[in-house]
Amino acid sequence: MGRSKGMIISVKVPIRWDSMTDRQKTRLNRITGRDSRVIRAYLGVIERHEDELLTGRKRTKLDASRLDELTLTASKGKAKRSFVPHNFKIRFPNISVNEFQECRDTAIAMWQSYLERGGSKPLRTRGYSTRKIPRFAFTQRFELVYSPELEIRHWLKLRDSLDSVSNGRVRHDRLMIPLSISSYHLNRMKEGDVKTVRIFKDSRRKWWVIFTVTLAVDSIDTIGKPRAVLSIDLGINKAACSVLLTRKRYRHIRYWKQEDKLQRMKTLDDRVASLQREKEQLIARNENPDRATAQLRSLSGKRERVSKEYDKKLVRDISDYIRKMTRDYDLYVSIGRLKGIRNTARKGNYRGRRFRGMIHRWAFTRISGMLEHKLASIGLDPKRFKAVPEQWTSIMCHKCGHKGIRPKQNLFICNTCGLKTNADLNGALNIGKRFIMLIPSLRDENGLGMWLTPRDRAILKARRKKSSSEGKSALPKGTPALLGESVAGSYDQTSLVESVRGKDPAMVNAVETPSAITPTGECESTQRTEAESHRRNDVSVKKGKARDKVNDSGQEQAGDSGREKGGTQEFLTVHSQL
Repeated sequence: MGRSKGMIISVKVPIRWDSMTDRQKTRLNRITGRDSRVIRAYLGVIERHEDELLTGRKRTKLDASRLDELTLTASKGKAKRSFVPHNFKIRFPNISVNEFQECRDTAIAMWQSYLERGGSKPLRTRGYSTRKIPRFAFTQRFELVYSPELEIRHWLKLRDSLDSVSNGRVRHDRLMIPLSISSYHLNRMKEGDVKTVRIFKDSRRKWWVIFTVTLAVDSIDTIGKPRAVLSIDLGINKAACSVLLTRKRYRHIRYWKQEDKLQRMKTLDDRVASLQREKEQLIARNENPDRATAQLRSLSGKRERVSKEYDKKLVRDISDYIRKMTRDYDLYVSIGRLKGIRNTARKGNYRGRRFRGMIHRWAFTRISGMLEHKLASIGLDPKRFKAVPEQWTSIMCHKCGHKGIRPKQNLFICNTCGLKTNADLNGALNIGKRFIMLIPSLRDENGLGMWLTPRDRAILKARRKKSSSEGKSALPKGTPALLGESVAGSYDQTSLVESVRGKDPAMVNAVETPSAITPTGECESTQRTEAESHRRNDVSVKKGKARDKVNDSGQEQAGDSGREKGGTQEFLTVHSQL
């Protein structure tokens, strides 16, 4: 084993919302709403001052200290500034400097993800204004509390600074949030160090806490081992086909089958189809369909849970197999990435209901994501795993590069060179070749480059000429990773509306509803500043009942006017469920 390195996992824990008092619920809503508005304000400043904030040779990084100079009169460890162009402390008085910096880091992560991935700017994507953005709160701002004397034993103690400034106090309030933690959650958190926490509400209006845990993982030793590429082709009848490409030949062909999964999926699909026909017949006869509807509702989600369990087992088996292969080889792993296949199974493409059902129950993206996460947990460098485009790999000959035919599902024939082989094996070999084409260090003709045909080398030569003639763009257009994406991949965002009444056009409106459009075409803002909201919303909140009462050590009414509208964005996180 090589040097130790860190790996980040996320542990998703449900909040016991029904056990919270009315004040706790209101408080949590306002904290998350306030954080979302601060993050939007940071994004507005970044968009306005992007040129002066970009740093690095490729100008794809943002200078956090320079962003502080634009927004805060004082930051931790720095001298007080007399003037800043966008004074966040006036705009948002009920938030600490540390919380400002956590919101800043979240906004920077979103913008840097846009720089790396391309596409729309974070504030110009549809649906953004109705979503809340959870900030990353670090260990100084929260604590996991264990109370064995209470019925609810695990609580999240979160720093709450909504009323600290207005009341002239230095110490911040604490909000106690009841959690529904299982032994699985606790065991995963004990494996490493808990670094951050996020709080969000999903599309079903259920509240969650996500703990970010850093694990210490030993990297795999590759010194003195021959290089090889393990290529994986995902399928339906055969769950996967893997083959190892070495300098001399391919070997270790293996087929991964899950026949019992296919049978269980078919049984569930037939049952759902039967109930749907029964419901339609009852409605046509003007009879009560409630019984069929209740049965359909009970089956809802069962099929997905069964499919996930089989996918987890497949990923575990493949990762264990890869772990054994790393003992003898300096291993790289490639897997096919299917793009646009859902469109081929769209209704109206005349492929039939059976074909549509077969494609839509194929969870290839989920398997690839879980495998990437699992391989990182066993010490494989993430740069050695890549999902490559799979288009045409099933009907192109890996030996000569010409198009062949598939007279049967599992048979491939090339009429050019006469190759006859298993179609899944041919696809896996083509995926491995494409991976070799992407990694310059593997393209040596005396090494794994022997797998490249003259046609492949001509393609590489054409690419080099094209890239040299066009030059490099300041914003790379790389495709997003399967998992481990930065925060920007988890949001739906909309354009920044500049307030007519506001004095600072870079500030984002701290309101969940869009501004009104006047007949002249201008935006008439309905925005209230945080300070105005504090004065207008000084009303008491009635306490509710809960089974367990824990002292929140805070005021009855928050000084923030945050109110939720619409659903909260569901985070794309790497859940450690393998």
